[in-house]
Amino acid sequence: MKKFKILMKLTPFLYSLFILVGLIMAMLSVLDHNVQIFCLSLFLILQSVLALTYTKLFKKIWQK
Repeated sequence: MKKFKILMKLTPFLYSLFILVGLIMAMLSVLDHNVQIFCLSLFLILQSVLALTYTKLFKKIWQK
């Protein structure tokens, strides 16, 4: 239970880090004209946003 609470506190930071990495990858791929890396960076951003949303919903359910 204690490990789960620590993990729940760390996840927003990790997800924001992944979103930042995805944005940097997207900018660099646009400058390099690399469509494949651009699509992968958008997928990384989307996956991080969905995981962050599910974590917040799960945190609300867990507190009830």
